[in-house]
Amino acid sequence: MTSLLKSWSRRLNTVLMAGCLFAVTATARAATLSSKDTAIIQGTVLDAGGASVSGAEISLTPVKITVVSDAQGAYRITDVPAGKYTLTVSYVGFAPLSTDVEVFAGQTLHLDLTIKVANASQAILVTASRPHGEAEAINQTRSADNLMQVMPSEVITSLPNANVADAIGRFPSVTLYRIEGEGVYIQVRGTEPRLTNVTVDGITIPAPEPTVRQVRLDVIPSGMVDSIQMNKTLLANMDGDGIGASVNLVTKEAGEKPTLDLYGDGGYTPILNGRGSYDFGGTAGKRFGPSKRFGILGDAVFDYNGRGIDNIQPGLDPLSTFATPFYDNNTIREYRYYRTRYGFDGSADYHLTPSTSLYALGFYTDLKDWGDKWYYEPVSAAIGGSADDPVYPSAAKKSSAPKFYTSSKRPNASVGTLILGGRTVHEDSLFTYQISASRSYEIDSAGNPKADFSWVGPTVYCNYIPSQQTDLYHPHFGNCDNTNTSPLLSAANWQFKDITISRGKNTNLGLTAQTSYAKSYRWWGHFGTFETGFKFSNTHQTQDSTETVYDGFPSNAPLMTSLLDSFNNTDYFNGTYFGGQYGQVSNFISAENYTLANYQGYVDEQKTAAAIYPNLFHTTEQITAGYVMNSVDFGKLHVNTGLRIEATRDLTFGYNLTFYGTYNPETGTYAGGSSEVVCPNNVGPVPPAPGNCYAYIGVNNNPAYIDFLPSVELRYSLTANSALRAVYSRGVARPDPYQLVPYVQEDSTASPVSVTIGNPSLRPEHANNYDLLYEYYLQPLGLIQAGYFFKQLTAPQVEITLPGGLSLSDFPPNYFPASVQTVLAQYPGDAITQFSNGENAWIYGFELSFQQHFSYLPGVLKGLGLSANYSYTASREKGLPLRNDHPTTIDQAPNTWKISPTFDTKRFSARVGLAYDQASLFTYNYVSPQYVTGADPSGLGPKGPSGDIFTLTHFQVDAQVSYRFWKGLSAVVSGLNLNNEVFGYYQGSTPFVNQREYYKPTYTGGLRYTLGSR
Repeated sequence: MTSLLKSWSRRLNTVLMAGCLFAVTATARAATLSSKDTAIIQGTVLDAGGASVSGAEISLTPVKITVVSDAQGAYRITDVPAGKYTLTVSYVGFAPLSTDVEVFAGQTLHLDLTIKVANASQAILVTASRPHGEAEAINQTRSADNLMQVMPSEVITSLPNANVADAIGRFPSVTLYRIEGEGVYIQVRGTEPRLTNVTVDGITIPAPEPTVRQVRLDVIPSGMVDSIQMNKTLLANMDGDGIGASVNLVTKEAGEKPTLDLYGDGGYTPILNGRGSYDFGGTAGKRFGPSKRFGILGDAVFDYNGRGIDNIQPGLDPLSTFATPFYDNNTIREYRYYRTRYGFDGSADYHLTPSTSLYALGFYTDLKDWGDKWYYEPVSAAIGGSADDPVYPSAAKKSSAPKFYTSSKRPNASVGTLILGGRTVHEDSLFTYQISASRSYEIDSAGNPKADFSWVGPTVYCNYIPSQQTDLYHPHFGNCDNTNTSPLLSAANWQFKDITISRGKNTNLGLTAQTSYAKSYRWWGHFGTFETGFKFSNTHQTQDSTETVYDGFPSNAPLMTSLLDSFNNTDYFNGTYFGGQYGQVSNFISAENYTLANYQGYVDEQKTAAAIYPNLFHTTEQITAGYVMNSVDFGKLHVNTGLRIEATRDLTFGYNLTFYGTYNPETGTYAGGSSEVVCPNNVGPVPPAPGNCYAYIGVNNNPAYIDFLPSVELRYSLTANSALRAVYSRGVARPDPYQLVPYVQEDSTASPVSVTIGNPSLRPEHANNYDLLYEYYLQPLGLIQAGYFFKQLTAPQVEITLPGGLSLSDFPPNYFPASVQTVLAQYPGDAITQFSNGENAWIYGFELSFQQHFSYLPGVLKGLGLSANYSYTASREKGLPLRNDHPTTIDQAPNTWKISPTFDTKRFSARVGLAYDQASLFTYNYVSPQYVTGADPSGLGPKGPSGDIFTLTHFQVDAQVSYRFWKGLSAVVSGLNLNNEVFGYYQGSTPFVNQREYYKPTYTGGLRYTLGSR
């Protein structure tokens, strides 16, 4: 390890020295001119209302120098020879501003520039908040070195986006991984969530969840961010783990004008007999002092969402056909959630001198994703059908007893960061320095607590009979789920059977230090900037969580009647199931309290061990990075090149857990068949007395590797309003931390024996990314983009599931990846699940975007606008074991589009959001029968009931209107999910239902006050 790090250090030093030599060479011509021979022009770009304008292009002719105003609207042009010039400000949506200037040797000219709209018909850009924000976003996109799209806060809040994932889902080529009716993870350009990096003010936030790398974005309220930057290509000064994209959430800072924004609203959802919601928040900030050297701003939000969900998850029989799907069971589910989310962030900055400033940024959010779930499960006859049905007459068995579950989850997830930094601006250089600490956690992260009830009522037959079905997507099990007189709804028919109780916490702490130095130069008449930087991050994750299982209750265990919840719903699934009635149901807390008071001695040792040791682990990830980057203008061609080097070192610890089953003193063996077992860690009776036996061993794993990540970004200006971009960049996706933990979970009592194994040898995934983009900026305010992208993925990380009964001798040499070969050799015949590296994969696609305000139209039509985008993606995964096909990559949706019509006047604003995401592959499941006999009993192939699992196509309609009736005070009304879109999955093909759930629309109304609105 030491030699590896020393080798990396030598390589990094060599690259940095080469970069510095390049900078010296590139600036040699400029070095003959000292600061006494040249001048500096600097200032701030402002709009007519006095607010700073970021992303404006400031050009100086005839020397052909172009710079861009920063987030505070500031600009700075250095190395200007004495003389007379024309200074021009270009900003889409506003009229160009030109002014003549004269500078003298050694002078620093301070010049603020105020831009205005071209004519009265464009005044909406100044008076309406969303169009003003859209203008800012378009100009930041135009001036960025890389392919970047921006969504400012005015646009984020113009639709009912509950969290930042919902807002990001409005971008082109973005689909959402949804949970409980909200976006949680983002999938960009057909890539999985783990392939997109998410930062807050440039700092990667560690995930609160234990087994994934990406942070869940439903933790972060949409009202907390000032803007969202979607970087679809990587620059050398950005972290390399953004194969799909790198998304930066920019928090709010004090601007030139005082800030005061307050809002509050309430909502209603017509589900579960009515659920309420409300949220409120505010932002306040100001700069102080004669020269406004000190700025401070604070922001706080709170929201409560009383969500309800009607859900079914039928169990598909693998013998089903396209014409007649058959289901062995169906969990008919009801969810009642009370999600509480709050957050606050703040910033403070101080200009020590005109050239040096210090800042502090803080950010914290918390989500209590609390909820109750109830599942009724009618169970049909054995595989083969029912004697009651002429289509499936072969099985004469009646159905098994139905089941009931109560689940109550109380996870609490939180993320936060604190950033301290500064910047020093010299005549032709910029030096930045920053340290940060980020922390996340999730309480009750081990799993899902659950109480089970067994059927003690009269004999019931819940057979699924295909000939009696009237709705392909709502399977029924006779009188067990058709009417509100179903015996399943009687609490007297259910007896308490077992319970799982979760405890513990997952924590993640990240520490980062970074610095950068940028220097402007002129080289043979060309203006450029050289930049170099260094970053070190250390992220430590620990999970200490358990699930305790209480089982084997006595015959006099209580009935549900003594553990009842007050919940009752009279409009379940619009009357499709139980005639709309749902309940009586049990209360999990009552069941838990009863267990702790009466059943402390009924701990199931084997199940508890399975829930303890895989959930005890810790990981440390250290990344040391350095980069060099250069950008230079050659007439109409802007070139940015760079090289980033990242060295990664992981330290992981986990437990190998092996079950030997229950000892039988009569045979002298365990359930797994072994008679020679050492079981020193058995928490039950020590053999040879009867008892469950398992062993666990702590194991360390410390991989390290180095990544070289080059990038080239070209932008060629075709006209003043159009450009062509071409990009190459290389990215990396490190394994999720838990995948590297060397754990083993083996259960010898399962048939076949079940083994789940970590993969310490799992390698990072890499991608060569190619982009070509044409962009045209419309007047008075608009944008057209058309682009193509291609991603070449090497060693993609995929989850491999091998059914039991396999042996290495059944396959050609090296058929399986090395890690899988090792596992198969160690556990022949077992059912095995492990993450591994595939051979390669590719994703390609094209994107179209259109945005325009039609203020040139006559009369009332001039308030119309339209934002629309469309994307197409295709992909292929190569080298999946036990398959003779090439499926798509996970989460790649072929067609997606978003259409958002808008209408704005000085006081009124309306927006509709239409979003369509085509079905995408959720998880691999299919196994070719040529490799495993009986793997596809229906014979229908990947499109049959043994096929892969897909998400349903999702189309959602949202809308919001606002009216400013007094100064900055506005009334706001919105509707979320107005079309009550279904969410769920299917297996192989759409007739084979895997899950369907509904949330119903949410209607909201409230007030917002913004200081300075007119």
